[in-house]
Amino acid sequence: MKIHCSKEELAQGVQTIQSALSARTTLPILLNFLLETESSKVKVVSTDLEMGVKHYIGAEVESDGSITIPAKKFSDILHSLPDGHEVELSVDAGGKVQLKCGRSRFGIIGAPKSEYPILPEFNKQNAFEMQSGMLGEMVKKTIFAASTDETRHVLNGVFWSAKKGVLEMVATDGRRLAVTAQKAAPKDKDFHVIVPTKILSEFLRLLSHYDVKADSTEKILVGVTDNQIAFQFKETTLLSRLVGGSFPHYEQVIPTKKDISVIVDTKEFLAVTKRAALCAVDRGGSVKCALAKGALQVTASSQNLEFSDEIAIDYSGGDFQVAFNPQFVMDALKHIDSEKTSIGLTTPVNPALFEPVGSGEYRFVVMPMRI
Repeated sequence: MKIHCSKEELAQGVQTIQSALSARTTLPILLNFLLETESSKVKVVSTDLEMGVKHYIGAEVESDGSITIPAKKFSDILHSLPDGHEVELSVDAGGKVQLKCGRSRFGIIGAPKSEYPILPEFNKQNAFEMQSGMLGEMVKKTIFAASTDETRHVLNGVFWSAKKGVLEMVATDGRRLAVTAQKAAPKDKDFHVIVPTKILSEFLRLLSHYDVKADSTEKILVGVTDNQIAFQFKETTLLSRLVGGSFPHYEQVIPTKKDISVIVDTKEFLAVTKRAALCAVDRGGSVKCALAKGALQVTASSQNLEFSDEIAIDYSGGDFQVAFNPQFVMDALKHIDSEKTSIGLTTPVNPALFEPVGSGEYRFVVMPMRI
């Protein structure tokens, strides 16, 4: 094999596939990535057996071939090279990789492709198109609420449900829940799957690299099977196994009844909660929200700090007090796009419902803390 490409193109390609490299593995070959020529293109591939990334880089192919290369060392070498230079990469019959850039020469011992796991192919027949910006926004509005507790593996992902043209995403860690829905799936698609947060985080990183905005109309291909999900965007394909198991019946957690409903200014309440959080520094610290006629009072205290502030609201009911984890409230408000937020309450211990005013596409449920 012999190829020529820019240092930047090769470095970007290796960086794109870094996320699927296994940091802790008993299989040394998984510390390598696969580099091979394919139809006058150059493809780089990595996998940790749960997730895989495939990316095509622009290069001039002089002769075809394939090799797996230690990823960390190769990445370090590329970053040491001067910008704006061309790299020549060749592999001899013994599997030794020769890299030339200007007067610099590196030799790296690779391993044959036959030792590397085979990445499943993207099945375009069953895939469907979505606007990349819309999909990115749906993931952002839910992924943060997923659990990081590995003992609750079914909560370590975002639940995707497609039915009658509506795609719904739900994430929860047992103390809060985020749900969003859009008319974004083909009407013939009907599936219920749990997508690991790892591939979703990588998907968001990919969109960020291409500077994809929420209103972008660029399309992305999404493929969902019984045990796998895949995304194909521009020159990159992400594939992952799905999370096994059954997602909890989250519908039962979303309040259908609101004894108290108040409207707050989203940015104002977020700013006040941020200030209160500075004084709720103790482990498990809470922020108290007290409703009185015409006002929402926010207070917090810890061993050496106290805070109180008040927001004017249209409220004429009786006095009511509830306490929240301030981070959960801030997470909810950060992902609400409307100027006003509706907060639905029943009792100080029952779930509270946060919703953007004027939009039914996003809901956020927070379990109160005991006062």
